[in-house]
Amino acid sequence: MNGGLQTGVHYDADYERHDTGPGHPESAQRYRVLRKALEGLPPEIVRLEGGRRATVGEVLMVHDANYHDVVYRDAETFADFLRTGDTAICEDSYDVALEACGAVLSALDAVMEGRVARVFCAVRPPGHHATANRGMGFCIFNHVAVGARYVQQKYGVGRVAIIDWDVHHGNGTEEIFIEDPDVLYISLHEEHIYPYTGSASVRGRGPGEGANLNIPLPHGSTGEAALAAWEAWIEPAVDGFKPEMLLVSAGFDARKNDPIGGLLWNDDTFAELTRRAVQLARRWGAGRLVSVLEGGYQPTGLAAAAVAHVLALGD
Repeated sequence: MNGGLQTGVHYDADYERHDTGPGHPESAQRYRVLRKALEGLPPEIVRLEGGRRATVGEVLMVHDANYHDVVYRDAETFADFLRTGDTAICEDSYDVALEACGAVLSALDAVMEGRVARVFCAVRPPGHHATANRGMGFCIFNHVAVGARYVQQKYGVGRVAIIDWDVHHGNGTEEIFIEDPDVLYISLHEEHIYPYTGSASVRGRGPGEGANLNIPLPHGSTGEAALAAWEAWIEPAVDGFKPEMLLVSAGFDARKNDPIGGLLWNDDTFAELTRRAVQLARRWGAGRLVSVLEGGYQPTGLAAAAVAHVLALGD
C-alpha cells in the first residue's frame, strides 16, 4: 500500500446501457461478467462511485468541438454507428461515454487528493482509438487523454506518462499527444493488426520528438516477451522522462484465447506488468497511478486478468 492508502476500483452497471448490438465483441455481456468478478474483490479494495459526467469543456481539452457535436447528434438521432468510423452506438452512448470519462476524472481526483493510492476504472466504451476528431475501434471519447490533460490543468502536474498494453496500438492517444513533450505515450501491442499503426519508427513529432514509444510484438508473443520489452524499453523511457503521474490504458485483449488478439499473455503477465508500473509510479509520481479499461473480449479471461491487475495495484 502507498502510505497506508487503499487501492480503489470503479465499476457500474450503468455502462451496460451502451448497446453495441448482437454479436459485437465489445458487449454489455462482456462487461457484466467483469463487473460481477470485481464485485467479489476483497473488502480492502475500495469501490469508488462515478458520480458525475465529464463536462463538454473537459472533453474539448483533447477533442474537437465538431467531433463532440457529431457524437451527440448521432446518438440523439438513433444512429447505429458513429459516422466517423467503426464504432457501434445507441441512443444512450453519448451519455454513457461522458459518464465513463467523468468517472476517470473522479478517480484522478481521489488519487491526487490522497483519498486512495491507485485506482482501476472499469468503464466502457473504451477510448484509446479515439482521435481528436474521430471515433473508431469501438471508442468514442479518449478517457486517458482527457485524464492526462485534466491533471495537468487542474493540479498543475507537469509530465504525464501513459503506458498502453492493449493488444491494439492506441492510435488516438498517440495522435493527440504526438507533438507534446510533456506527455510520454508508450504502446506495447501486437504488430500488423488493427488499426495498422504503431510502428517503432514513430517517436513523436516536432517538440514531442522522443516522447512517443511504440513496441510492436510479433503474433504469438508470450508474456515473457512483454516483460523483456518492459526491461529493455519501457522502464528506461519512463526513468528518462521522470513523470509526475502515471496513467495506464489497461487492455486485456493480449491475454491468450482472446478472439480479437493474437498474443499469449496470462494473468500473471498482467499482474507483473502492474507491479512494475506501480514501482515506476512510486519512483517518480509519489505512487499515483490510475488505470482505465480498454479491450479484452473473452469475458471470463477479461475478468480474471482484470482481477489480477487490481490485486497487483496494491502490491
